[in-house]
Amino acid sequence: MTRILPAFLGLALGASLCIAPPARASGPHFWRVDSPDHGQTFAYGSERNRAWLMLGRDRHLALVMNLTNDPYVDIDNPRQYDDFIFSFPGVTAGKDGRTFYYHTADGRSVPVAVKRPGFLGIDEIRLLAKASLIVESPHGYLSLALIVQDVPNLTDLR
Repeated sequence: MTRILPAFLGLALGASLCIAPPARASGPHFWRVDSPDHGQTFAYGSERNRAWLMLGRDRHLALVMNLTNDPYVDIDNPRQYDDFIFSFPGVTAGKDGRTFYYHTADGRSVPVAVKRPGFLGIDEIRLLAKASLIVESPHGYLSLALIVQDVPNLTDLR
């Protein structure tokens, strides 16, 4: 009995190694791009709107964010507004001036956002599906970060 159990465990391990697919090294990668800018706003306010824009000589991505103390407005606490600009110097416009890229440590350029004509032909910058914005605001202290994903081609996932 004591000899059968180790043999059975060895056989089960060997079978699982034969059945399990090999791990792929070309899966998606994620990077966190933090904004060096921070802000202090209302602890329990709300966001009015946000807009992406291109800033600086290096043409980096930035976010304008407008916040208010709504819904906590009354006679003693009038409506107030806070406006912030958060830069992302690690995400810059490419040579075409329409696509913004994050440049990884190994030399790859991952697209993050794109500038396209929007309503009435006015250019709008929008994040691509593989990028998302995280807004952290504990007690009104604002910190923003972009999560950028490098999605491999669908043919690589077969």
